Amino acid sequence: MINPSGSPSRFATPSVSVFLLTLLATTLATDARTSILDASDCNQLAGIAEAAPRHSWAMHERWPGVFTTDKIALAPQRSFLFRFSLDKIPPGQRISHAQLTLPVTQRYGSQPRFYLWRITAGWGPGVCYRYRSATPKPVKWTKPGAAGLSSDRATRPTDIVRLIENGDVTINVTEDVEIWHSGAAKNNGWLLSIEDPGINVDVRSPLTGRSSGWKLRITYEPE
Repeated sequence: MINPSGSPSRFATPSVSVFLLTLLATTLATDARTSILDASDCNQLAGIAEAAPRHSWAMHERWPGVFTTDKIALAPQRSFLFRFSLDKIPPGQRISHAQLTLPVTQRYGSQPRFYLWRITAGWGPGVCYRYRSATPKPVKWTKPGAAGLSSDRATRPTDIVRLIENGDVTINVTEDVEIWHSGAAKNNGWLLSIEDPGINVDVRSPLTGRSSGWKLRITYEPE
């Protein structure tokens, strides 16, 4: 723009301002990256149940005392432990958003819901309802079934997921992933549980060929 004196104006035209704002927004957007993890990125999995206190996979009791891996059948006193490796997220990044998607196939009972908990105690080989690890020697959970608040699991659940219909459910897990990635807490994964009597929820197993519904979508940007 030229002012009446014939010299260039020191004020930008509206079109230039819009261009600069668009350029800035594009630059900020390109700084962010998103990684989508799936079931193959889970490096620890276990199903623990009071009915099979020494089993590491007691999720679907097809016959009395016989458990299969075809689905995760959540029920009171029957929970599922899982941990995603976060190695694909580079160091020096800030987690801006993270969401977990789980494929729910069936729900039973009045007002069905399940709980997602961040696990605070380490667990490993031989994990079961009674123990969080069995080698080199058994180490018990503070309370059986990883039920100890502020010891086995976080004081409060990451989310309580209320189910209206079957299908994929998405949970905001930004805070959990951020504290794991920053090193503020060790990544011991999550626990899915049922805390209400008379409620059962089936989730597609991450061990089957139809496990594509398991997703952890993480958006991050330089600190």
